[in-house]
Amino acid sequence: MRVLRVGFVGVRTANVEATASFFHEVLDLRMMQDDPNWSILQLPTGPFDLFEFYGPSFNDERLAPPEEGAFIGFMVDDLDGAHHEVRAAGVEVSEIVWAAAAFDNPDLEGVGWFFLRAPDDNVYVIQHVPE
Repeated sequence: MRVLRVGFVGVRTANVEATASFFHEVLDLRMMQDDPNWSILQLPTGPFDLFEFYGPSFNDERLAPPEEGAFIGFMVDDLDGAHHEVRAAGVEVSEIVWAAAAFDNPDLEGVGWFFLRAPDDNVYVIQHVPE
């Protein structure tokens, strides 16, 4: 597997609005979605490189594993191959979420990700976005 960059950070927090506002105003990250339960900011490395904050009542396992405080996503060039490699390593791994199908949005064709639980017991994300 070839990791291209860190392309995603997800954090659960009790105060989505204040936390997202801080990163928007102080670190000057572009606010893409400002919601009390789910905010999305764009990282400067690419249009699908995101920093997301999830409130306590956010419940969409396709986007954020339940009960996880923070998770980091690694961008790869071959999501199917990475999924196979991680599964072969014997760690817990989710199925791939293909965004176009999951959200019925053809503009997201080729965007996908999966979660894995590494030996440190933390959850990480492996993701792919077509260039």
